Amino acid sequence: MGVELAHTTVGGMVLDRVANSPQRPAIRHKVKGAWVDISWSDFGERMERIASGLLTAVESLEENAHIAILGNTSAEWILCDFAALSAGLVTVPVYATLLPAEVGYLHVDTGAVIAICEDKAQLDKVREMQKGFTFFKDDYSADQVKVRHIVVMDPTGCEGDDWESLADLEKRGAEKLAETADDRKRRLDEMKRDQTCTYTYTSGTTGPPKGVIQTNGNMLAMLESVEQTGMFGPGVQQGGLFLFLPLAHSFGRLIELAGPYFDSPIVVSGIPTLVADLGDTRPGFFPAAPRVFEKMKARIESKVAGAPPLRQKLFHWAIDAGKATIPYRSDGRPLPLLTNLKFKLADKIVLSKLRAALGFDNVEILLSGSAPLNIEVHSFFMAMGLNLLEAYGLTETCPGLTTNLPGAFRLGTVGRAFPDVQIKIADDGEILAKGANITSGYLNREDATTEAFDADGWFCTGDLGAMDDAGFVKITGRKKELMKTSGGKYIAPAKLEAKLKDLTIIQEAVTVADTRNYVTALIALDPEELEDWAKQTGNSADPDSDAVRGAVQDHINKVNENLARYETIKYFRLVPPMTVDSGILTASLKVKRKVVLERYKGLIDEMYDSAKKPS
Repeated sequence: MGVELAHTTVGGMVLDRVANSPQRPAIRHKVKGAWVDISWSDFGERMERIASGLLTAVESLEENAHIAILGNTSAEWILCDFAALSAGLVTVPVYATLLPAEVGYLHVDTGAVIAICEDKAQLDKVREMQKGFTFFKDDYSADQVKVRHIVVMDPTGCEGDDWESLADLEKRGAEKLAETADDRKRRLDEMKRDQTCTYTYTSGTTGPPKGVIQTNGNMLAMLESVEQTGMFGPGVQQGGLFLFLPLAHSFGRLIELAGPYFDSPIVVSGIPTLVADLGDTRPGFFPAAPRVFEKMKARIESKVAGAPPLRQKLFHWAIDAGKATIPYRSDGRPLPLLTNLKFKLADKIVLSKLRAALGFDNVEILLSGSAPLNIEVHSFFMAMGLNLLEAYGLTETCPGLTTNLPGAFRLGTVGRAFPDVQIKIADDGEILAKGANITSGYLNREDATTEAFDADGWFCTGDLGAMDDAGFVKITGRKKELMKTSGGKYIAPAKLEAKLKDLTIIQEAVTVADTRNYVTALIALDPEELEDWAKQTGNSADPDSDAVRGAVQDHINKVNENLARYETIKYFRLVPPMTVDSGILTASLKVKRKVVLERYKGLIDEMYDSAKKPS
């Protein structure tokens, strides 16, 4: 398991895997409806051809040139990334959902000279940005875009002569393999561990996104730290790493790099086909954002709600039997005899069937990250006999800082520090960190880099938290998002919003209280969950119906019962679903609070009308 010798570069690590495991599967993906494995040998040959093609795409390609990759997660995306890194080039992942202006900003900021596009839609964005664009009120001219060559993975529908297909680039690369061999080796050999291998951009919820400098050393240190946890056991290696997360996100990128590092096949999927793909592939490792686990739980409970009373009773008995094991499993203690017998019976009759229905009958680890995981959701999956681990980190930490582990977890926390990572809590409650996986700063943003570290070199996460005597960290909110009421009380919106989203029909919630005398909320409903709820309850799925509004109000009342009086939510308004296309969510699905507050200013003011008095 893992590498036998420390590596200098990510590209070198991938090439070593090609050499050491030629017949092992590198990628498992769907081709014309059938799952196909690509061996490391075949993968490596394509990498060489693409690397050769990139070096000959433009005349005199500079050392460590920046290559942008625009598109959804795919085998070709991974191939292009690894090919570029193996030739000492620097890659710039770009979300497929970004608008042309933001795509342009990332190209200008990095000076990317080659843009690799997934398809016509991404090609159109590159062409649009090449004309010049405006982003966050700043104008960028066509001359500032340095792209000299465009490659398209899937050229279906593409016209014109300003691009080259990936197939043609690979063909040219094959013809020039011998000619480029020395140059490819030299470029990689001359690259150092502390040199940049990629730039990953933050979400940009309040301003232009920041390009996080991620060196070979940062990425390798993270993988080396994960290896020390023992999280990737033989079952993970054999079953594969399920990857549907976007590769422009650090969470997805870590899984991509873990494939070659741990010699585990990357099972390539996507959100539209996630459920079916899980059933087909039954992987060993499944990473996702909390919302995915929330939806899985809601679907199971929806089916149970429509089952005969006896089956419902059996289901709840089995889940309770599973939950009874959690206190013992949390610190690796053996189960008491009666608890163990009940769990084994529940597993045989119910729980094993639930795991199989989800495609989780071979999975060793489920990993939740990028947002807080609801305790009820967490305990539900643990009750099924699964290891759902909550971890925490940021793009700047490449991306891990803490994690729960099998036999060492606490629900409601994000676990303890990864090996070789130091965590401490500042006097004001901010979580601070040190480690070789942590970035040195941001591209072209000296001010932001200075602000990100304190005088002693600790990275300031911007998250508020607490750490218990055993080292388990609990996140309590975002430092810059604290709301201060007109009465001088500080409120963490993340806490309130997480509680509101416990109701499955609520997609997103944004609370308002800054400079105000009480808390209100803007709530977006999830159309799919609303339909399921309507079927279960026999009510209308109309968001404007009394039944829907009543369900939301009842939930708010329950939430308020466990809040301090100054935190209680007095009024709410329903708004349309929050999406990337509407400009309210970032590409990584984070809410742009400023946009929400501006767009719904009228609704917010209405809730603070002088005629309304807080109860």
